[in-house]
Amino acid sequence: MRSRKRAHVVTPPEDTRPLPNLLIAGVAKAATTSLFRYLGQHPDVYPAPKKELRYFTTLRYGEPLPPLADYARNFAHSDGARYRMEATPGYYAGGCTVAEAVDRLLPDVRVIVSLRDPVQRCWSWYQFVRSTARIPKEMAFAEYVDRCMRLHDEGTDGQRVNQQFWGVGGGCYDLWLDPWLEVLGHRFRIEFFEDVVRDSPGVVKGLCDWLEIDSAVCAGFAYAVENKTVQYKNKPLQKAALSVNRNSEAFFAAHPGVKRALRSAYYRVNSEKNRDRMDPAVRERLVEFYTPHNERLAAKLADANRMDCPDWLSAYRRV
Repeated sequence: MRSRKRAHVVTPPEDTRPLPNLLIAGVAKAATTSLFRYLGQHPDVYPAPKKELRYFTTLRYGEPLPPLADYARNFAHSDGARYRMEATPGYYAGGCTVAEAVDRLLPDVRVIVSLRDPVQRCWSWYQFVRSTARIPKEMAFAEYVDRCMRLHDEGTDGQRVNQQFWGVGGGCYDLWLDPWLEVLGHRFRIEFFEDVVRDSPGVVKGLCDWLEIDSAVCAGFAYAVENKTVQYKNKPLQKAALSVNRNSEAFFAAHPGVKRALRSAYYRVNSEKNRDRMDPAVRERLVEFYTPHNERLAAKLADANRMDCPDWLSAYRRV
């Protein structure tokens, strides 16, 4: 296991400005956007205007935190909501450094992490960075995995400059679980992507019960799939659309019907059917790579009395 880093001392806030007390901290391509949108419909939850505020992300790269006032400004209009929520999937991989900073600055915080079969997560992340033109569209998955593995072996895949090649390393969930459990205890909760896909209302109801807010209202929520990856035809047009989406996130969050209509129209113009399939040999390579990580993760969750796991993880349970 990689050693924990303790970069930058973080002191608790002394003012009373509203700060988040509910974080979705990981992982990327594991339904974090869907969970953010679902929970954001609850009357007791105020979702940040932007899903990913990335306030604690700087700590992952050995950089100081931004001014706390900048973070608090996103919750200035929370109007006394019981929970103030943001969702930055990169927090989880910050391990001890981020977990301790979160606990100091947000002492009553609840943290949710959603995990996904790391092989499928790697494939999904590859499709995502292709769709956002962060890697060449023509780069094959086998080539992408080769690049990820080289950077992982060098210990540089977690650097900011290599974020697009975090497809393999980002699935080593066992490396970061212990500090989150140790620091937050019962305030830390794990969900699984596969459960969100299979039974979104059930997962959200369970989260509301854990948060001790009314779960009966969940029956009236809209459970649409969020943040689905679609490949593009025209790269400049795709980059322009992504820029509009980023800069208009708060508006689209307040007007989801407008976003759905614009997205549907855009896909008719600049999307293409994705016919890619994962090569069986690459899949086997990833399965072999993740086996020791999944074995350790399964053991850690068993020790934490988390027994209900999806098939990709339950296969590694100790008998």
